[in-house]
Amino acid sequence: MLEHVAETSPHLKARMAGVFQGLEGLTFTFGQVIVLGKLVVFHDAAATAANILGHQPLFRLGFASCVMGVGFHTVWGFLFYELFKVVNRRLSCLQPSLFLWHAPSRQLPPCCTSHLYQS
Repeated sequence: MLEHVAETSPHLKARMAGVFQGLEGLTFTFGQVIVLGKLVVFHDAAATAANILGHQPLFRLGFASCVMGVGFHTVWGFLFYELFKVVNRRLSCLQPSLFLWHAPSRQLPPCCTSHLYQS
């Protein structure tokens, strides 16, 4: 499979990277903003727990959407590596490590980080 990806044109790789970036944005937005926005009640853990228990299929769908977003993010990072290795191979080796480090950090739900954004 790696030989096949290496043979594709840079234009196709760039388009595929754009598609995977869009898919990542859609899945994370759906999973963390739309779904968790309906379930999380700020400053009320009991109401949040009741919402999650009362809407378990929706919570699981949101979580699965976020996990799919991590996969899209990983593919996007690999495509960026493939695009930039012809420019500077040493610098492009940093790209996958940053993408792989960043992907799990995107899994933090807004309820864990909401205190950072509230005044």
